[in-house]
Amino acid sequence: MEIKLCECGCGNHAPIAKMTCKSKGHVAGQPMRFINGHGGHRFTAGNIHNATHGMYGTPEQTAYRDAKLRCTLITHPKWPRYGGRGIKFLLEPFEIFFMELGPRPEGKDKRGKALYSLDRINNDGNYEPGNVQWATKQQQAENKTHSNQFLAQQCR
Repeated sequence: MEIKLCECGCGNHAPIAKMTCKSKGHVAGQPMRFINGHGGHRFTAGNIHNATHGMYGTPEQTAYRDAKLRCTLITHPKWPRYGGRGIKFLLEPFEIFFMELGPRPEGKDKRGKALYSLDRINNDGNYEPGNVQWATKQQQAENKTHSNQFLAQQCR
């Protein structure tokens, strides 16, 4: 699949929209060439490295950063459950991650927390194409249960 370049002149790849979002001007299956706030510049202050396309701080970019850190940063509190047991983060750069997942679905629970978060379909698999999705806590619990049942059957 050919990834089209942004038309702003920055030379970066434009992610393909998975869903149509009229308010943002995204059309499903089309390159997101004109993205709000994107001026071809990169943020370099503090911990902001290579933030492009104006998506720094969005739920999608935050999920990307957090998953990557869990798998690569040995001092991360959750590293033993991710990178420490061999889970790899293979969705780089961010544009590849965003092409795979698209925008996080909208919705909040009774406490005001987002309904959807990043999930690996195979709990023992890597963060890679075909093994990631936006899922509710219920879907993630079912996923974990199925993988635990599968492991229990394999050990008999």
